[in-house]
Amino acid sequence: MSMLKICGQELELDLFDADTMEVYEKSMDEVVKRAEESKKHTELSNADGIREMCGIVKNFFDEVFGDGTAEKLFKGKNNLAICMDAFGIVSSEAGKMKGQVNAITNKYNMNRAQRRQEGKKNKHGKNGAVVTPIGNASGRDNS
Repeated sequence: MSMLKICGQELELDLFDADTMEVYEKSMDEVVKRAEESKKHTELSNADGIREMCGIVKNFFDEVFGDGTAEKLFKGKNNLAICMDAFGIVSSEAGKMKGQVNAITNKYNMNRAQRRQEGKKNKHGKNGAVVTPIGNASGRDNS
């Protein structure tokens, strides 16, 4: 979990939580889709294009962090630099957290070759020496 400071507000982002990750991924997909659609609106003035992009970012913040978050952060303004900087902070932190998620899962998911090697180590001891069961340590027949 991370605490992000954006536009003077602290926001909590916990992408280790499956529900939060799901909302984040869906919201990010929506940002990409709407940004691509926005590029097609060549008839918009620059000001309207900025409003549209800021609206996409504001919607993202409300979806990921809860309704009203965009208003707290941006206070009704449509400043592209501020909106994109805020979005960049979240995206950057999410990238770091996804890397941590992958590291955690990879740590505990050995591939087949690693499991086989671990099995061989356990069967033959750490130095490859054959481990003799206790009770017949000499290898002689005690009958």
